[in-house]
Amino acid sequence: MRLTGILALFLLSLAAHAASTLILYDNSLENGFADGSWEGNPAGSYSLTATSPVYGTGGHSIQFVARSWNGLQFVANNTEFNLVDYQNVTFYVNGGGSGGQQLQMYVCDDYNALGSPYALGPLVAGGSIPKNAWAQVTLDFDAANLTTGTFNCLVIMDADGGNDTANGQAAVYIDQIVFNPRTTPPPPPPSGAAVNVSVDLTANVHSFSPLIFGVAYGNATRNQQMAYTVDRWGGNSTTRYNWQVDVHNTASDYYFQNIVDGSGNGLPNNSTADQFIAAAMTAGAQPLLTLPTIGYTPNAVRQKEWGFSIAKYGAQLGNECDQPGSASYCQADSGNGECDPAVNTTGHCTAHPGGNPAGYITGNDPADTSIAAPPSFEAQWIAHLQSTFGTAATGGVQLYTLDNEVMLWNSTHRDVHPAPATYDEIWGKAQTYAAAIKQQEPNALVTGPVTWGYCDLFSSAADSAAGNCIDGSDRAAHGELPFVAWYLQQVCASPLAGGKHLVDYLDLHYYPQGNDVALSDDDSPATAALRLRSLKELYDPTWVSESWIGQDLDDTTPYYYGAPDLIPRVKAWITQYCPGTKLAITEYNWGNDNTSSGAVAQAEALAIFAREGVDMATRWIAPASGTKVENAFSIFLNYDSAGAKVQGNSVSATSAAVDQIGAYAFNLAGQRTMVLLTNKDTVTHDVALSFDSIHTGPWTLYGFTGSSALAPTGTGSINGMSLTLPALPSISASLLVITDTDEIFKNGFEPGQ
Repeated sequence: MRLTGILALFLLSLAAHAASTLILYDNSLENGFADGSWEGNPAGSYSLTATSPVYGTGGHSIQFVARSWNGLQFVANNTEFNLVDYQNVTFYVNGGGSGGQQLQMYVCDDYNALGSPYALGPLVAGGSIPKNAWAQVTLDFDAANLTTGTFNCLVIMDADGGNDTANGQAAVYIDQIVFNPRTTPPPPPPSGAAVNVSVDLTANVHSFSPLIFGVAYGNATRNQQMAYTVDRWGGNSTTRYNWQVDVHNTASDYYFQNIVDGSGNGLPNNSTADQFIAAAMTAGAQPLLTLPTIGYTPNAVRQKEWGFSIAKYGAQLGNECDQPGSASYCQADSGNGECDPAVNTTGHCTAHPGGNPAGYITGNDPADTSIAAPPSFEAQWIAHLQSTFGTAATGGVQLYTLDNEVMLWNSTHRDVHPAPATYDEIWGKAQTYAAAIKQQEPNALVTGPVTWGYCDLFSSAADSAAGNCIDGSDRAAHGELPFVAWYLQQVCASPLAGGKHLVDYLDLHYYPQGNDVALSDDDSPATAALRLRSLKELYDPTWVSESWIGQDLDDTTPYYYGAPDLIPRVKAWITQYCPGTKLAITEYNWGNDNTSSGAVAQAEALAIFAREGVDMATRWIAPASGTKVENAFSIFLNYDSAGAKVQGNSVSATSAAVDQIGAYAFNLAGQRTMVLLTNKDTVTHDVALSFDSIHTGPWTLYGFTGSSALAPTGTGSINGMSLTLPALPSISASLLVITDTDEIFKNGFEPGQ
């Protein structure tokens, strides 16, 4: 066995990443750091060009008046620095005529604090900020446990908070902020207890769908390099897309506007949709195309239009010109559809029951932006796609989605669909539009109903609008069946000729609802831990969501059923109400592209999809090139940088401590066994692997962390039923690949027997 030791890894890292002094401020900001400071009222609490006092021979220092939690924030937005390269950060501080100011500081990455803020006083030589004198401040990275990962910002801020006077604390002065290169290796990271993982190649054996490695949108060239399997055209803007004139409506995402796409040359050929499909196919991915079913499409003119004209419907609480930097293109008449009934007395402003906003514009004319789009209109689009790309049987588009998040139409598309959708409306849309799809393209595979999240698994928008997320009069009128269960029942009760179904995939969207877990840059330790625990919402029937989903109404009954148990729950519904229906999760997100914990969560989500039998999945959206989350896809799709993929069957892997080490196993019979291990802890862990049969052959460990891209991290050989991997890094994903060189040894035989 050969695996690089932790201390040796740090020494090698130190040698490979020998850094020079990184100056953040000396007379002015340097090395790409920009000012992102914030201040309370009145303005003028800080200056980066104070002329006195100044430390040393420079011409300027930073003057800062700390009040109301305001702070200095300096960010190198386009650069990342490795913490392992630096010993500490130092600067000089002068308390002016007062001294003793109460400040705190922290190092950060993309605005997210790395650890808790440190009180500045104890870090000052002498123990407090001196009066009319300079003293050095030192934050030692070893003592602060800042030895792994990356950073690109520094915050120095008020620690007094309660002082809201105009002047705040007395002015303090700061100069010569420097990150000093490391001169000694960092201490080995703390180690947690060893975790036992058992792998059984004969248990829970099933193939897994390659279509789980899908994304939405993304760079066409990069998509091909990454080998994504599905590329989704979806989101709110696809609910109203006019394929004939290449115009989409932004819905509530941006002032309900019709926006002109593409060049307009040769339409409907060469539209943005055509280009998207062509790029997906060139990249080797199956395009998943959202087909509108809302019944409206943008007006057949290539011009900007909007749904809530202020001139027509009265004063509103916002308009497009409120957007920063919009002066060159904004329309002040394009309102946001929100209003105050006390101000807008046109009769179009209806009070909002919740009072926030005060009211909504109602009674507007959908024709301001939209025309009718019956099933025949969308069938004509499919005919155009067949003439352009061929039929599904000859390599054309096969996957079609019935619109997007239909139970949110009354909010996202309330300018044309203000009434909350019901069970019957959504199934009626499925019947007419899916039938039109399959009449035009008999080999199409259709996904629906495209839920937005947890609530519309159980009830309709009409129920939610009445104040109940999981029950209500609409659900009661349909036998008290959860919406998705009832929808499945209708699919199997309404077969097409030959027994085909109108809907082939049950299509769900799912975002974990914990604070800053999904679609967030927050990578703080608390959020990282919450994010990684929330993966259990996908599969664990005992796990109560740490969000509003799991809140108690009466301290005894979990709100909204408490435990999502998403995949097993809906697969049980499929088995009960419409066997043979496949399962798709076509929108999900467990953190933004450059979050370390988000990357580990993404890797584990893909493994969960494989183990639990999801048939198709597409992340929102494709991770940007070179980001941490890309590593999570690569560990499955190209773990050795030479095209090797995780293939074969998903098999049983059991971790004795799932909150520390996640374990998922795959077997390509006679060729290789693969075990994905995610360390979700803040310390390293040894992993003791045991197998149900003898393995004989070489192994390689591939992995990534928050500060290191996917790469080989260890090699060795195995001849037996156990293997220990020492010190898997914190917040990391590792893939053990055992190459089976002699299949006979798996039966317990040795040469000569």
